[in-house]
Amino acid sequence: MATYDTDRWYCARAYRKISGVCAGLAGYYQQPRWLVRLLAVILLLMFPLAVIVAYLVAAAVLPDR
Repeated sequence: MATYDTDRWYCARAYRKISGVCAGLAGYYQQPRWLVRLLAVILLLMFPLAVIVAYLVAAAVLPDR
């Protein structure tokens, strides 16, 4: 299992699929990246506009790592 820096939310550019938001959240909460990505897809199907806006804001605001 990968080690993560857990002091604050960030975009994990090294593990990104799109912008690294899900990978950064997985690192913060010490969860597998695939689980956070799966949850993001499920939420995207349920609340598409809210998830897209939140993802874009997070990609723009969160620092890179």
